Order: sequence, then structure tokens, then C-alpha cells
Amino acid sequence: MKNKKAKGIMELLFFSGPALLSVIMITIIPFLMNIYYSVFDWNGISKEMNFVGFNNFVRIFTKDAQFKSSFLFTLQFSIIYIIVINVLAIIIANYLSESYWLSNITRAFYFLPYIISLVAISLIWRFLLGPGFTYLYEWTGIELFGISWLGDPRYALVSVVLISVWQNMGFFMIIYIAGFMAIPNSLLEASSIDGASKIKRFLKIKLPLLMPSVTICIFYSLTFGLKLFDIILVLTKGGPGNATRTVAFDIYNDAFLSNRYGLATAKSLIFFAVVLIVTVIQLRYFKNKEVEY
Repeated sequence: MKNKKAKGIMELLFFSGPALLSVIMITIIPFLMNIYYSVFDWNGISKEMNFVGFNNFVRIFTKDAQFKSSFLFTLQFSIIYIIVINVLAIIIANYLSESYWLSNITRAFYFLPYIISLVAISLIWRFLLGPGFTYLYEWTGIELFGISWLGDPRYALVSVVLISVWQNMGFFMIIYIAGFMAIPNSLLEASSIDGASKIKRFLKIKLPLLMPSVTICIFYSLTFGLKLFDIILVLTKGGPGNATRTVAFDIYNDAFLSNRYGLATAKSLIFFAVVLIVTVIQLRYFKNKEVEY
């Protein structure tokens, strides 16, 4: 009996040990170090670390107006991004879930931007919205091309949202297509025989049965919005001014550009707590909306 139990433990360690060790090394230890550094005034380089207790957290809530501004922009971007990308992805997926001769090619067309690096896409769009649009404006005289999409704070948010939606649309569309295709045809055929219109079938049958996919997509879009960093770093660098400075970019700026590593780790802990609370609430809310057939 003891030999059997020992063999089971050895098998467990053999198969799950490497993964467990990786999680500890990559996630647990850095997180604990992050908590440790958050109570120091440290530049991230010097051997001298001044213990300041909770002063970094007090400073963030009382004196750091930039963190509040970055948090509000991140929240604003996340809400707009979640609504736009999920509504568009559901509409397109509803259409592409029906088989027709170009459906596979059309799905590939929408999915193509997702397999390209966000950094590469940001560089392409920075050129298009800058010199590219300037050239088109001089050539055509169309006012749309004359707008400073990245230099005007009024349009910078729109630019970041549109590029993010364009890049990630294919990923969310594939999840929704899988959700639509999992709906039994017998239900749709029965409703069609009963005389239900397409809109009524979508609202009363498809959408309620699509809620598991909605839960997943809202979760992914929420975490993407809250953690937005790559596109801001490449496309706007938080500008114009600090109009598009997200929380992730603000933490990066404090840690690696301003050498305020202790303050940055304190901000990252606060941000971690906010993301955790918001995602747990979101998952519980949408899980309760799911229906079974």
C-alpha cells in the first residue's frame, strides 16, 4: 500500500513537477519580489534601498495625478473597446457561421491581422496615419486624411481603439462562430416553422445560447483593454501630451524610464488588485446569464 502511494506521488511529481516549478519561478517568485520592492524607495539599479513602508501607496492615491489620469483613460478605452469589438464580432460571426462558397476565405481574411505582431501592425498604422494620410490629403483634398489622427487628443483614442479592434477582430469572431455553430439546428428550424423572423430568432434563441462565448470574449477583451501596452508604446508613446497613457505604460515609464522602481511596483500591485476584482465580477455576472438547452 505504501509502495503504491509512493509510486503515485513520484508519478505526480514527474508529470506535474516541471510545470509547477515553471509557475513558481516565472509567476510566484516575481510576484513576491514585487510585493517586497513596493515598500522601498529604489531606482532599480542602485544597491541602496530605502525602506518607506506604505508611503509609495499613499503617494499614488494622494499626489500622483498622472496615475489617476492613466487609470481613467484605461477604463475609457476598455469600455469602448469591449463594446465595439464584441458587437462587431457577433454580427460578423452570425453572418459567417452560415456556409456559403466564400465563407472560409472571408473568415481567413478577418483572422489574418491577428497572426501579425501587434508591434508590426502599430508601425504600419503609424506610417499610414502619419505620412500616408498626409500624402493622400495633398493628393485628394479629402478632409478625413487631413486630420491629425495621432497628434490630436480628440482622435488619438479613436485611432487606438480602431487599430486594436481591427487587429483582434478575427480572434473574437472565431470564438463566436464556434458558439453559433454549436446551437442545434432543430431549434432554429422549429422557430422558422413557427414563423419567427431572423431578428427574433437571433434575439430569442441565438443570443441567449451564445452566452458562454460572450463570457469568454468579454473576459479576453476586458483583460486586453486593461493591460493595453504594446500599441501605446509603438504608436503614440502615451501622447499627444499624456492623452493616451495607459496604466501599464505609466508603470513601465516609472520603472524603466524614470527609475522609480519601488513606486512602479506599488502601482502594479494596485493595478493587479483592480484587474482581479473586475474580472471576477465580470465572470460571475456573465456566468449567471448563461442558459442551457
